[in-house]
Amino acid sequence: MTSENNSNPMIMSLPSSYKKFSSIRAYVDVSGKTKYCVSCSNTATQEVIFTADGATILEKYCDSCAKKNIP
Repeated sequence: MTSENNSNPMIMSLPSSYKKFSSIRAYVDVSGKTKYCVSCSNTATQEVIFTADGATILEKYCDSCAKKNIP
């Protein structure tokens, strides 16, 4: 979801009420770039797949946030 209010669109997280949990898997960093948890900014270790209105959403979480935020 992007904000169209200005010429510099910003990326916003989709509210959880729109996202439907699909699956979770271990996140393996093959690019050499560290990815961070979307909740707490620790190093991501899990990749969660959601669906929303025909789109697939990938979010990365650390282990503890994945346990808290995933049904």
